[in-house]
Amino acid sequence: MKNERKLGVVVSVTIILTAAMTFMATSFFYALVLKVRSTASFPGSEKIFEVLTLLDRHYYYEVDKETLIDSALDHMLESLGDPYTTYMDAEEYEQFMSYITGTYYGIGSVVLWDNEMGAVIIVKPFDGSPAQKAGIEKGDRILKIDGEDVSTTDLDGAVAKMRGEKGTPVRLTVLKANTSEEVEVDVIRDEIHIPSVEHEMKGDIGYIAISTFDPQTGADFKKALVEVVASGAKGVIIDLRDNGGGLVNSVTEVANSLLDSGEMIFYTQNKQGKKIEYKSVGKGVGVPIAVLVNENSASASELLAGALRDNLKAPIIGKNTFGKGVVQGTYPLSDSSVVKLTTEKYFTPNGYDINEKGLEPDYDVELKSTEDEQLQLAIEVLKTKLE
Repeated sequence: MKNERKLGVVVSVTIILTAAMTFMATSFFYALVLKVRSTASFPGSEKIFEVLTLLDRHYYYEVDKETLIDSALDHMLESLGDPYTTYMDAEEYEQFMSYITGTYYGIGSVVLWDNEMGAVIIVKPFDGSPAQKAGIEKGDRILKIDGEDVSTTDLDGAVAKMRGEKGTPVRLTVLKANTSEEVEVDVIRDEIHIPSVEHEMKGDIGYIAISTFDPQTGADFKKALVEVVASGAKGVIIDLRDNGGGLVNSVTEVANSLLDSGEMIFYTQNKQGKKIEYKSVGKGVGVPIAVLVNENSASASELLAGALRDNLKAPIIGKNTFGKGVVQGTYPLSDSSVVKLTTEKYFTPNGYDINEKGLEPDYDVELKSTEDEQLQLAIEVLKTKLE
């Protein structure tokens, strides 16, 4: 499990603090600010302009200036060693936004980035998705997209290449998890709607699984919670396994359905030490809760799990979580491209910093069979609380 620390976060789990409307409204403003602001805090930055001027005046060959600048920005941000700070051109940003809103055209899978291998790892293909139909399975790694080695890009870039128009093919070179063989797989892109909430009754225990936090998750979760409680649930299991995160507003909406008004959900802190607290405005659910997590539970899902444990003493069951406890903000540039920067850290209500450490479960349980030992233990733990 230690190797999982080396994985980058799911693009779908990156939390967006600047909405699309804000992006359009502020593009021009940021462009002006960036042009007039002094670069004194970056001594030597004038060298960049000197080199560009030399290329323009003296370089013999033709220069694709747009590609040159985009490549320079990519490498500059990559050199920071922060997998969540990236540069996206206008097209990549548009595709990125379509993904986090819950619907896009692509192969249909939750993915993470394997820094060690420089590959895309399949966390979970959605049921009925093009990826699943093509035989792509959990744990497979994508090495090439249409013949291009993905190690030359990052997760955002790789995901953008896998998306495209409905009905168009994309050829993936896949390292199979079960055989360690490289195979070529043709996947036909289709419209993907990310199913964020599923629920059912497990006897007298309500079971609600959240796969991601998109704009609809809060409302869908509230509806599911009402239904399981109306069905006689004496306790509720929240399954956050393989949930890579999503939108911060969706996390607070879900927490509002579970925590009493005034209880802290989480707080953030920036480099200047400014602290912002996020508190529930709900009325709680009134039944015991248990939380399921695994090594792919990241970001927003870790915040929810931490909030439920700190406030309700809800037991966390499964494996140590991924450990993404940083906030990203998006900053539009003058040509509609975007820089996504890590701007703050997250903390659980009790002040725990989850970044690069994750949440340690109260019950560490391996999955050894199709019986889902983690879920079975969660049911047993809840029933003990009901006795």
